[in-house]
Amino acid sequence: MKIEPYATLLNKKLLVKSQKTNYIAVEFNYLVDCLLPYVREIYVDLEWYLSRHPDVKEAIARGQCADAQDHYARHGFYEHRMPYFIKVDEDWYLSEYEDVRNAVRSGAYETGQAHFEELGYREGRFPFPYFTLINRNDRA
Repeated sequence: MKIEPYATLLNKKLLVKSQKTNYIAVEFNYLVDCLLPYVREIYVDLEWYLSRHPDVKEAIARGQCADAQDHYARHGFYEHRMPYFIKVDEDWYLSEYEDVRNAVRSGAYETGQAHFEELGYREGRFPFPYFTLINRNDRA
């Protein structure tokens, strides 16, 4: 991807500078294009991803994306979809998140794992200390 001068990005409204803060708004498709090489490096368990997200199978069949890896890189990452099964450290998760511990105690969720899969991942909660998504080349 080529990078245009900063002034050009501002003029094209791909970047919009805040007048009141140090923040810059980024046009979504431009952000996706910028992050694409990095998001493509995240490991996606293709079989697990397709079984967990049947709509992706349909999108592939319709030609809307090439495969599960392509879907994740262009859409799934931004839709907060898990790219592979992520095992929760149950003791740590419940001690870290009091609201989840209370929800499990009350029966709203069977386990911290169930909470993480249904809601916690999308909320940006960590399943264990120092969690990051694994790189395709770093998987166990």
